[in-house]
Formats: sequence, C-alpha cells, structure tokens
Amino acid sequence: MHFDQSNNIKTILLADDDIDDRDFFSDALKQVSGTTELVLAENGIELMNKLHHSLPGKAALIFLDLNMPLKNGYECLAEIKQQPAFKHLPVIIFSTSLQPETVNNVYRQGASLYIVKPNSFNKLKDIIKHVLSLNWSGAPVQPSREKFILQS
Repeated sequence: MHFDQSNNIKTILLADDDIDDRDFFSDALKQVSGTTELVLAENGIELMNKLHHSLPGKAALIFLDLNMPLKNGYECLAEIKQQPAFKHLPVIIFSTSLQPETVNNVYRQGASLYIVKPNSFNKLKDIIKHVLSLNWSGAPVQPSREKFILQS
C-alpha cells in the first residue's frame, strides 16, 4: 500500500541517535513506500546541517527524536519553527516518552504530531502509513491537542 502521491511527500528526514530505531524505521518505510527517500541524522547538529546544506527546500516531513546528544529534539524543533525557510515543515515528534509536560511543551512549540515509538514492526508500518496518508500540502495545520498523540 502506498500513500496518496498528491501529497507529494518525496523526502523524509529522521533524526534519532539510536541506530536500531533508525534501521527499524528505514525498513518499515521501505515496505510502506518505495518512492520516498529517507535521510538519516544521528543528532540535532547533523539534522540542522542537513536541512541547511544538503536538503534546502527538499525535506517534506521531519521525524524527530527528543533525546539526542549534541543538540536535542527540543532545541531542533525551536530552531526549525523560528526559521522562515523551515517553519512550514511538519515536524513529527518520535519518542519513547509520553510525559504530559513533554507533550505539552512540543505542542506549544508547533510540532505537528507526537508519536510514541511502537514496539512492533507492523505497528510502526501502520503509523508510517497513517502519517503519509495525511494531507501535508500547504501550511501545516496542527491538530487539536486531543488528536496530537498517535499511539499504536
């Protein structure tokens, strides 16, 4: 099953310091969509460098882990949402934590969705399918707080 090509999602950026989580996500995305390029970053500094230098205007969605070395996801989210060139990009928080304070903080900062990392491959594929099926064209619209968290 492939997502709606009219959404025009061609490139996804995943920032996560855990190699197993990156591999898990990469394998799931390949099974869900063979036409989407995945660009990986191991930390927040690498993410921001790729946005600025390797992918300007190319990234369509960013999946962002919060707990990373060098520059964490909170700092990246704030930086992305403060820059005119990037503030339109949907940022999907991809974290193991589901602390209410964390969720409220990233919601206030303008994250598009909050996903709790699933513990099964099929659940991850289902979540990726769901995210790719959403209409991301135009300015990102943040859902209501009640619909902000996606759990498997």
